[in-house]
Amino acid sequence: MEIRPIADGEEEAVAALWRACNLVVRYNDPLADIARCRRSPASELFVGVKDGRIVATVMVGEEGHRGWLYYVAVDPGERMHSHGRMMIRHAETWLLGRGMPKAMLLIRETNTAVRDVYERLGYICEPRLVMSRWLEGGPEAPALVQTVTSLEMFQRPSKPPAPTPAMKLALIRLDPPTIDFYRYLFNTVGGPWTWISRRFLDDAALGRIILDPKVEITVAFVGGVPAGYFELDRRIDGECELAFFGLVPDFIGRGLGRWLLDKAIKTAWSAPDIGRVWVHTCNLDHPRALGVYQKAGFRPYKQFEEPMRDPRLVGLPWPPPPKAG
Repeated sequence: MEIRPIADGEEEAVAALWRACNLVVRYNDPLADIARCRRSPASELFVGVKDGRIVATVMVGEEGHRGWLYYVAVDPGERMHSHGRMMIRHAETWLLGRGMPKAMLLIRETNTAVRDVYERLGYICEPRLVMSRWLEGGPEAPALVQTVTSLEMFQRPSKPPAPTPAMKLALIRLDPPTIDFYRYLFNTVGGPWTWISRRFLDDAALGRIILDPKVEITVAFVGGVPAGYFELDRRIDGECELAFFGLVPDFIGRGLGRWLLDKAIKTAWSAPDIGRVWVHTCNLDHPRALGVYQKAGFRPYKQFEEPMRDPRLVGLPWPPPPKAG
């Protein structure tokens, strides 16, 4: 891999890589960030090029006292080749050449996988209070609005069971689930569909939900690989919420979803005292989600619009939805 400064005309390719690595949020304009970096004599954006393609990046800058790393990205298909390590060391060398004795970076507290990578490279967590104020734009900008549809059923479906896909299938309830594996499931399945409600909960808060004996998490494995999961919440007496349901992106479109939803519904009705099963979906979910739930026997009873809330900034209560009627 060749490491060099970004060249004219490569901005879109770099922005696409950042998006593929989930480094771009709605209040960051990657092209504007690239332009600001290139204008400043105290910063540089390096790209790693392999076979004529940009597969890694690091943005580095200094403010006269210390250096900072940003946008460390490696193409998901090129990981496990030490590209990230090479980009970081290259940025550190650039900082040393400018007389900077220390390199700093910021990561989200919940991003434990990335934290572990940096710790292996010699970075340490330091106690600091980070304060900020947005001078323009930022999270205070108008929130993304989602249309939520609530659906329910009051009796077990009588239709024949969904056919079993021709795969090496195993359906296993996590008893109990581990925090890290649950985070993998939630982030991998929900990543394309803007699932955020559990993403920023700390381990204690998340554990109070998923380790509750009235919450069931069941995973479908295909050939030993996690392919999807459903989560059932029985914390309201006589009812069961299909709290989360979905597939790992690699398994979408392979005939697994209908079978797994059928298993989820049958499991939800397996308790003798259940009189209602319900689920929520929204327009940010898979485009066929609403139709799939209706074909499975759910009936809409409420639809409303609400802004996407950032759970890092507001509380996340667990309000039971109102019953129909």
